[in-house]
Amino acid sequence: MRIEILGTPFNGLGSPPDIENPADGLRQAGLLPVLASRGHAVNDLGDLSGFLFREIRDPETGIKDFGVWIDLSTSLSRECEAILSRGAFPLLLGGDCSMLVGILSAFAQRDTDVGLIFLDGHADFHSPETSPSGDPADMELSIVTGRGPRGITHVAGKFPLLKEEDIVVYGIRAWDQIAASNIRVYDRHRMAERGIKSVVEEGLAHFTRRELPLWLHFDVDVIDPSLMPVMFPESGGLSFEETHEFLRLVWASGRIAGMSVACYHPALDADGSAGSRLATLIADVLSSRA
Repeated sequence: MRIEILGTPFNGLGSPPDIENPADGLRQAGLLPVLASRGHAVNDLGDLSGFLFREIRDPETGIKDFGVWIDLSTSLSRECEAILSRGAFPLLLGGDCSMLVGILSAFAQRDTDVGLIFLDGHADFHSPETSPSGDPADMELSIVTGRGPRGITHVAGKFPLLKEEDIVVYGIRAWDQIAASNIRVYDRHRMAERGIKSVVEEGLAHFTRRELPLWLHFDVDVIDPSLMPVMFPESGGLSFEETHEFLRLVWASGRIAGMSVACYHPALDADGSAGSRLATLIADVLSSRA
């Protein structure tokens, strides 16, 4: 498979990449050579750059770095669309989940429908009013379903970017207001109760169009913090083995059009062991049979 990798600068703290770069952390963990060793042709496009984060709430919207989020989403949309146009598989290494707005905007620019498989420890469905921090990564899932300031909900000229029935959420321990929506949710408890294979099959069948391509979003804080050090830990997460099983089953659907990986923090992974396991996990999944 031809894979093109792009890093995005948001990292959950608004820190610039020269302080902490999650995408570079995964590069240092060996992601590219592991992918190449599995027979993939890998092209590293580097990172989006030139964005200055001030961690200041916009007085009108209540969202931190609101203008930067719009600019970053626009740039990311352009880059992701170019990857898709080249017929490559986009593997986007984030900072944080706010990059989903730019990713999904790329499909809007192509006038292509897409669904979303969202694997995360948090639902990220806050509004600017309910978010304790005002961080874009608290609210991107509500934004892509049309809730929030027009400047970001209409950033791609399509409203909403996604319909609620075209999203399935997995693994959450923090609900973040998502119960107020009609989005299909399999939280960590339900996954354990029903079994991973069962909830993947049921979730895939939930999409109203069986041929709909899907974007796979993987926030690593879905993994238990005893195994994956993260900035906002929630206890009781998935094991690496459970995460591998989930991702492999989703990948086996043959419908995944691209993948984003968010919230790996190399600064918290002192010996690099979690990053190495994560790099191997990603390569294993993308190399399994669809």
